Amino acid sequence: MSERNGSGPLYGRVVAVTGGGRGLGRSIALAAAAAGADVAIAYRDSEAGAKSVADEARALGVDADVHRCDVTDRAQVFGFVAAVERRFGRLDGLVNNAGIMPETPFLDVTPEEWDRVIATDLTAAFHASQAVLPGMLERGSGSIVNIASRLGLVGWPGVAHYAGAKAGLIALAKSISREFGQRGIRANCVAPGVTNTDMGRTVMEGEVGRKRMAELPLGRFGEPEEVADCVVFLLSDASALLLGQTLNPNSGGLMP
Repeated sequence: MSERNGSGPLYGRVVAVTGGGRGLGRSIALAAAAAGADVAIAYRDSEAGAKSVADEARALGVDADVHRCDVTDRAQVFGFVAAVERRFGRLDGLVNNAGIMPETPFLDVTPEEWDRVIATDLTAAFHASQAVLPGMLERGSGSIVNIASRLGLVGWPGVAHYAGAKAGLIALAKSISREFGQRGIRANCVAPGVTNTDMGRTVMEGEVGRKRMAELPLGRFGEPEEVADCVVFLLSDASALLLGQTLNPNSGGLMP
């Protein structure tokens, strides 16, 4: 086992990542581990991926644990947080990353599909934030990071439920920060543009992707590791003055 990064910005802390078994969640969990944090990874379907992430995190010298958790089930979310606090004794950072993005024209979205997306992409963050806040408030510190999206800032045809949920995450972070900021709790968002993950590649590899690329001042899409660096920053003391803010790693495609 490698030596833990004792000089890392998250040294000695515990960070939980939902949807941490693959894609952007994987990169976030590993970036937190590289920064010195012990990590707890919640997954729903990708058990092998989550265990692989945990093994890679341990190789960086930190402790890691995995938990199967359907984030749309409030009892499972509270059970996950309780298990993490029992295992590690504390929980300093929460990354609400789990999400889905079905593409459906607005008039074809069924109430069932709408409810499923909102439950996964927004309500799950409400559950998880309520679960972690008591422990954070008791210690007088904590950082919550919601993974929003550029589409939560601009809206987009065919993904109204996804965009609406991501916009809700931004307002949720602001509300938590206003209510609990004076008690040491910070909540912020990261709103990536198109990123080179499984979800992102469905956009990158088509005509829409080519058009989007032409609009980017940077001339390329983002990598998940670059987005993860923004998350680590918001989890760390380096962002102590940031409450209710949204970082936008989107290659310049949106400059709010």
